[in-house]
Amino acid sequence: MKNTTIFLTLLSLLAVACGNTDDAGGGDGGTQGGVDGGNGGTAIQCSAVGWCTTWEADSDSAVDAPALTGGALRDGIYRLEQGQGAEAMVIQGSSILFVEGQWSNSVGTWSVTGGRLAINLATYCDDYSEGDRSYAYAYAFAVRGEDLFTQEEGKASNPIQRWRRVAHLCEASASFKCRVRNCACVTTTNKSLHGQGTCS
Repeated sequence: MKNTTIFLTLLSLLAVACGNTDDAGGGDGGTQGGVDGGNGGTAIQCSAVGWCTTWEADSDSAVDAPALTGGALRDGIYRLEQGQGAEAMVIQGSSILFVEGQWSNSVGTWSVTGGRLAINLATYCDDYSEGDRSYAYAYAFAVRGEDLFTQEEGKASNPIQRWRRVAHLCEASASFKCRVRNCACVTTTNKSLHGQGTCS
């Protein structure tokens, strides 16, 4: 049954990436689309995935991280499990989409050089506006199974964050879950973030 569910999820992701538009929302989440799990030949769009949630990651640093010596990143959705707030990264080919849990995205490209993850963001879109931006980040990183560990370079005191490759942004885990009374988690696929209402 689990294998069937994973297969159907992958089929839905491929269908959405080919141009279908779909909403998925509610307190228990819905199927997450907007990601091509194949060769990633097409650049991901800023509004491919929208997210609004009151859920949060475990705020503790990932103390059990392996040595940050690099690794192979696969296409997919990587949700923050240990760190601050609600964030996710969607990787598709050389494109990367940063998704924040309050209708706010940034899109750009990523590469790995010398075991370091380099991310260059070029545009943003949120519930108010969209436009160009230019930010560059560098991370030491490691991959262990479905987990991605990152540490932003620049300060030795920067915490190590743990991200997990997931099928659904609104799928609770032991480390990412609702910690408040007004629990809400809503996602959209290939839909403008402009004018989206609050989910809290």
